[in-house]
Amino acid sequence: MIKKQTIEDFLKDVGGVKPTPGGGAVAAVTASLSAALVEMVCNLTIGRKSYPEVQGRVKEISTRMQEVRIELLDLADADSEAFQKVMESYKSEDKSKIKAALYWAIEIPQKVSTLAKEIGEMAMEVSKIGNKNAHSDAMSAEYLANAAFESAEENIEINKKSLAALG
Repeated sequence: MIKKQTIEDFLKDVGGVKPTPGGGAVAAVTASLSAALVEMVCNLTIGRKSYPEVQGRVKEISTRMQEVRIELLDLADADSEAFQKVMESYKSEDKSKIKAALYWAIEIPQKVSTLAKEIGEMAMEVSKIGNKNAHSDAMSAEYLANAAFESAEENIEINKKSLAALG
């Protein structure tokens, strides 16, 4: 389970000889890190006298980013599981099993992509309304969200190509 690993162990697994965790799981973890940065900027804004007019909104964003951060770690594990199912289905040579596995392998990064886009939007919002001392953190979150989005889209594309090749 990725969310129970140390960062060091996760990085060793990513750099190892197995195909999982791969780009899809890394995209989900990256998006989770991005959500955590947005959450941090919100928490550095909440309760600060200089930001009275945005307190309600940053609390909403913080709560949502906490939910998304946790969901993305679950999706990181799901992505690794989906890839393993794809590999197993190819061994069976059963087209229906392969197609089902590929559909699942498309669904997971689609969720990551959608969440990463949402995080990027929230990052841009908090970069404008949040604690100015944490502006670079909000922008880092936006850049990470974009990287996660693009990575997830790559995974979607390759699985769609594999699905199309089956006919």
